[in-house]
Amino acid sequence: MTLDVKSVTKVFTGRRNSKMVANDNISLRIQEGEIFGLLGQNGAGKTTLVNQILGLITPDCGDITLLGESVLGSPARARSICSVQPQSQVPLGFLTPKQAVTLMGKMRAGKKFDPKRVEMLFEELDMGEWANKEGEKLSGGAKRLTAFCMAVIAPGKLVILDEPTNDVDPVRRRYLWQVIRNLTNDGTSVILVTHNVLEAEKAVDRVAIIHKGKILKQGTPSEVKSSVSNQMRMELSLASESELELPNWALSSHKNGSRFIFAMNPKDVSQTIEWAKGHVDTGLIMDYSLSPTTIEDAYIELTSKKAVGL
Repeated sequence: MTLDVKSVTKVFTGRRNSKMVANDNISLRIQEGEIFGLLGQNGAGKTTLVNQILGLITPDCGDITLLGESVLGSPARARSICSVQPQSQVPLGFLTPKQAVTLMGKMRAGKKFDPKRVEMLFEELDMGEWANKEGEKLSGGAKRLTAFCMAVIAPGKLVILDEPTNDVDPVRRRYLWQVIRNLTNDGTSVILVTHNVLEAEKAVDRVAIIHKGKILKQGTPSEVKSSVSNQMRMELSLASESELELPNWALSSHKNGSRFIFAMNPKDVSQTIEWAKGHVDTGLIMDYSLSPTTIEDAYIELTSKKAVGL
């Protein structure tokens, strides 16, 4: 086992001695070679948990074991074992991606550093056009990919990636997920910290949904989705952000700009498709898709404590 978090609680004291529970009795385990997703909104407690795994913050109670040894007793060891890509952009200054990644590789691996790994990563992520471009002139996506390479050029036994695909274009996102999966082939474990639920569903082996400091559900994507009853979901792209009158058989809904999602019973699929086609013909709906429930549906239900999407 790579990581064992046991009943960890962390409370911060604010103004006028107010208490804010960042982590509330959190327990989770990560096996060797596993990609584990930690899903939650900003402020859910993800970063606090990561900082405790790295030995940067001491929990008020509970324990964290990394490769068989307590992080509380050896915080510096924990940081030497882990590789981290932070959520914030890494300031590259005038360094090129190739220089920055090479420098990090030499710092992490010392005499064992292999410069061929830099070339391999850049080729796998199709970063050749930026390899020798000054950091200040790079796009947000190129900087993000460079930060990712810096984290995995000489990976520890646990790699923690905080929103690794922010600003990255769709094509290179696919390349990045393949590189992440390749990391696990030699037993490296990965924690993926993200609020991008749909993307995480395709990438992780297991996942935990964290909300207001508590883990509400954890398991494989299938196990987490099973917390939602046997429903189907329709996702619509509206022609505008105007209101749409849902059919009376819709069970629940969730709207984000021009994106509209609602759930239904499987028996209502045929009439739902006809209903959607009618609105496409009138121009109210641009397009639609039908699918089984997703982790996003389970996430919304669990965090809202209501029916899916409400």
